[in-house]
Amino acid sequence: MPKVVPEYKEQARERILQAAQHVFSEKGYHEARMDDIALKLGVSKRTLYLYYKNKEELFKAMCAGVPQAMREMLQACLKKGDFKEACMDFFDVSTEGPVTGLNFEIIAAASHNEALREIEKGLYESEIGVLSQFLQEMKRKGTLPEDFDAPRVARALIALYDGLMAELVLGVKKSEARQAWVEATNRMMNTAS
Repeated sequence: MPKVVPEYKEQARERILQAAQHVFSEKGYHEARMDDIALKLGVSKRTLYLYYKNKEELFKAMCAGVPQAMREMLQACLKKGDFKEACMDFFDVSTEGPVTGLNFEIIAAASHNEALREIEKGLYESEIGVLSQFLQEMKRKGTLPEDFDAPRVARALIALYDGLMAELVLGVKKSEARQAWVEATNRMMNTAS
């Protein structure tokens, strides 16, 4: 029997994660089943279990890529050099695709599931860390004042962003949410300067 090369395993994991993200976004965490993900891929459920022991582990692996994706998005936005422009670009890029309520569903589920709570807590702290590093870099470049508290502002920005994403899920127009984002981030930066 031929051996499976590591590159193939990594490609298979990536395809599983992409299918899982689609199924979780479409059905929600509770309604999504490993059967649905297997069907999406055209493989047996048993094949999924060769890579992930359960739905929580698969979800955790899916979440692990979020901070890196956020870092790449922020770095692309930072190329403009201006924090206000970077904030607008970040909002636009992060809302290009459909906004789903999956994150909010996971938070609700985490209130009853310790494993999900730990996954979400880790993801949240990673996002704060990435954004805080971004703000620290802006301080080093002189765009933000020396006494600017990057970790606290990172928390505030994430809370603002999450609130606006909730509004989009509830049907608020993207243009309205974007305007609120622009106004709030501009005020935060004007206060900090």
